[in-house]
Amino acid sequence: MRAPVIVTETGPAATRAAPSCGKLRTLACNVGLAACYLPFSWGMLIDFMHTHRLSSLILTFFETLIVFYSLFRPAPKQANTSLYDWTVALAGTFILLLLRPAPQVHDHLAIIALQLVGMSTSLAALFSLNKSFGLVAANRGVKRGGLYGVVRHPIYAGYFISFAAYVVQNATVWNAALYAVFVCIELLRVAAEERVLSGDQEYVSYARSTRWRVVPFLY
Repeated sequence: MRAPVIVTETGPAATRAAPSCGKLRTLACNVGLAACYLPFSWGMLIDFMHTHRLSSLILTFFETLIVFYSLFRPAPKQANTSLYDWTVALAGTFILLLLRPAPQVHDHLAIIALQLVGMSTSLAALFSLNKSFGLVAANRGVKRGGLYGVVRHPIYAGYFISFAAYVVQNATVWNAALYAVFVCIELLRVAAEERVLSGDQEYVSYARSTRWRVVPFLY
């Protein structure tokens, strides 16, 4: 695993090259995200119009907000150029755009409610971050209030709940395999973020006071 590299200004050439490289990487990421999102959202909306499957509509709404925030995320204070960190971040973001509705509709009110709870958890945490939201592990400041006083990564906690609820209602081998890979990637993503932020004494203090990363009393 290659350690994250923090872009620093070492001279006029480096000052010009680092931001330019970062902008190209961000542009490529945004284009790829939009290219994956468009067929995903179109397919889900078509499915909803034909079947009135609420789980597909909720997932589309959720992913639309995530993609919107991802496309318009602010630049971090320090640019992370680690290939590993970028890989797990992008894989965790893109993989769920491959979810597809099951052939038969199996929506259940209780599981729809669970899907909404997970979505609301992630969105509440995301909105509270505001301009601190980003895809790749980087220091964008430390958030302590709200859901961040319960676990250190509430956005991922909400992801796990909401997407699990969707997969249960759209149970196919494809969706189940995607979700299993997604969980593994997101746990790697959590570890990457913890590693990057461990150099910030404010975050170290926060981690001591907020013990659990994603699931209270478990992890």
